[in-house]
Amino acid sequence: MALAKYYSLYDKVYKWSNLQKAFANVKKNKGAPGIDHVTIQNYELDLEDNLGVLQEKLRTKSYKPLPVRRTYIEKEDRGKKRPLGIPAVEDRIVQAALRQIIEPIFEEDFLPCSYGFRPKRSAHMAIDQVSAYLKEDYTYVIDADLQSYFDTIPHDQLETCIRKRIVDGSIINLIHLFLKAGVMEDGSVKEGKEGTPQGGVISPLLSNIYLHQLDELMTKRGHRIVRFADDFIVLCRSAKGSERVMRGIKKYVENDLRLTVHPTKSVIVNAEEEPFTFLGYEFYRNYRGIAPKKEKTFKEKVKRLTRRNQTLNIEVLVDDILNPYLRGWANYFRFGHVATKFKKWDAWIRRRLRMVQLRSWRNRNSLYRVLRKKGWNEESLHPIRMTAWRSSKTHMVHTALDNSYFEEIGLVSLRTIYEERYSKKNNREEPHA
Repeated sequence: MALAKYYSLYDKVYKWSNLQKAFANVKKNKGAPGIDHVTIQNYELDLEDNLGVLQEKLRTKSYKPLPVRRTYIEKEDRGKKRPLGIPAVEDRIVQAALRQIIEPIFEEDFLPCSYGFRPKRSAHMAIDQVSAYLKEDYTYVIDADLQSYFDTIPHDQLETCIRKRIVDGSIINLIHLFLKAGVMEDGSVKEGKEGTPQGGVISPLLSNIYLHQLDELMTKRGHRIVRFADDFIVLCRSAKGSERVMRGIKKYVENDLRLTVHPTKSVIVNAEEEPFTFLGYEFYRNYRGIAPKKEKTFKEKVKRLTRRNQTLNIEVLVDDILNPYLRGWANYFRFGHVATKFKKWDAWIRRRLRMVQLRSWRNRNSLYRVLRKKGWNEESLHPIRMTAWRSSKTHMVHTALDNSYFEEIGLVSLRTIYEERYSKKNNREEPHA
């Protein structure tokens, strides 16, 4: 049965209620300003007038997006950075308004194997599906890396995919404007000839629309594919089968989709013999843990946040700086075999905080004052170096800054977050500690 095509959508994009909702979502997601330096807070100061002007520009089709501001974030690969494109606030509002109208249309088509940046779907669902396939003996894993995917999507083929469902020329033209807006870097603008820069509100949807073709092909051929945006794996039951599928993927991706399969990062792994990583998790047989690179990143970040040479209020450090990071990280990785590891890291984090407090106190009389309040007599107190790492493990310091103290100031416990998953009524399988 032919899919319905949508002819009249453009007026829904600039509908007042849709623009208001779009701004609310942009504000919620925060984000830095674009090349015009207008922040979300600046835009909101005169929100009604700003949205009114924007609505009129869209209605008269005089709206034109600004080039995105190029910035880079560190990748886990040493020395490499990931390029991002930061649109202006007003452009983010229009992209959000557009996405709110067209996303439900494409959601009708997207397949269950796609999990990234979709309503009511998540990375954890993708991870669970991988575990389920491994249990069904699909242990030969094709990890096909798409090189610079977001920056290399061919515009003409992407727009062809969109036209299969949307015939409204004004919508197509608005998407075209975003694709061609270009990127500003070092004061000069580079024309947008291909790609949809990461950082844009509409980019995740456009990337899913384009790779939906791959989902359809793999599903039609009966292959087990799990995809999160441009990160995907295909699981097979035999070595020969996986090699054949890998050749097919490479041929289709490069010849039909005009993308590039990374020559060295794309591999086939037998999960019964060696581990593989997907979405930050490491899989090996029935084990599901944290990828070593993610562990390293976590420890380095905690060390930076709790560096010993800082003097500050430890409660402020915990509440404003450390807790948000620990909470987000633990909530993502609590669905692995991490109970013992989380308990060990909790102790390590407390020790680092004890060291921060010793350094902040500077004078050991501050430590003695706390111990006296806890009933210690003068004979029990002895000299201690307030800047020595080994001091953070002494009985005196553990008594002054015991575990109950950290509970009182609200320090996030990784192990507690891990255990909370069992108190919630969900249908996930519970990995053993």
